[in-house]
Amino acid sequence: MIQFLNFKHIIVPFILLISLYALILSGCAGTAHPEGWSGGVVTDDFIFVGTMEGQLIALDRFSGETYWKFNLRGEESQRAIYGTPAISNETLYIGGYDSILYALTTEGNLIWEERLDGPIVGSPFVAENLILVSSTDGHVYAFDKTEQSRKWRFKAKNSVWSGPIASSGIVYFGSLDHNVYALTQDDGDLLWTFSTNGAVTATPLVYDGHVYVGSFDGNFYAIDAKTGMETWRFDNANNWYWGSAIIHNETVFDPSLDCNLYAWDIKTGKLLWTIETEGPIIGAPAIVFDMISVASQDGKIRFARLSNGLELDSCNIGEEIKTSVVAEGGFIYFGAQDNSIRALEIKKNSGNPDEVWVHYTNQDDPISRDKAKAC
Repeated sequence: MIQFLNFKHIIVPFILLISLYALILSGCAGTAHPEGWSGGVVTDDFIFVGTMEGQLIALDRFSGETYWKFNLRGEESQRAIYGTPAISNETLYIGGYDSILYALTTEGNLIWEERLDGPIVGSPFVAENLILVSSTDGHVYAFDKTEQSRKWRFKAKNSVWSGPIASSGIVYFGSLDHNVYALTQDDGDLLWTFSTNGAVTATPLVYDGHVYVGSFDGNFYAIDAKTGMETWRFDNANNWYWGSAIIHNETVFDPSLDCNLYAWDIKTGKLLWTIETEGPIIGAPAIVFDMISVASQDGKIRFARLSNGLELDSCNIGEEIKTSVVAEGGFIYFGAQDNSIRALEIKKNSGNPDEVWVHYTNQDDPISRDKAKAC
């Protein structure tokens, strides 16, 4: 079971704990319906993203109009997507909470599917000719994307919600067993483990010989990618790290459920600045021009200078946001808990956001045309 923290100051809101327990229970006993909070992946013209109705959809990224929809094929009560699709050579890979790994064309046609022994929470990752995916059954799997066959699998000591990531022939992931793992990419052999004092649900960030990841023990770690030895840690957060970190210009950014986005010097772990919100932050932030955009469960998406964390502007959509933010060409995209996918255009100098479209995935006419803009 997960080791829970004795929080210092900030307590995870009751509704977030209910969501966490529901996710655990649905994986163990099938007693709850998962809701999903998928991130999106953007190409030149489209955004591909999971919906709260258990679909993968392709939307025109400029208008929000539907290009195609694909319904997950597993048990109806388990049709949800928590991870972000991976795309490679015009093929989309997505893991469903219905325990199925799907490969689709970018036109929405199913190429193949592989049923695993447990729900998939993390995002798949494409590593050369392999598709890497984790499961709550405790395994990380590697599938040959050409032969469409399993090459290897590795068993952790507990469920794996973290998406795997590969770099320089090594696969990294975290587990609810409190460990970060490193495996050989070719055959899945264990190289090292790094122990924390809490579950690790985030997909690790790998950069310049180090692995960066936060834990449910409230610490954020920098780990030597080859040896598994700790380089530095930040231990002043007051809650769990759920979302994945990003990097820009030798600065690491990671959100916490203590309502803060932290920025650290990548070499030393020195805290540079924080952005304080009024709600837990689950999804990863995104870089827009010389700004960082972060969404919170307080219903706001904020824009701040990368250099100093100074908040420039925000948009209050009035709905909880759990998804990661994705940015492309001055636009950002994210989902909200009112079954919507949203696009904002950001002004380069001021950070002022302009809501371009809102797509409601649970409505027959999904584009909101009469609703007043949130910003």
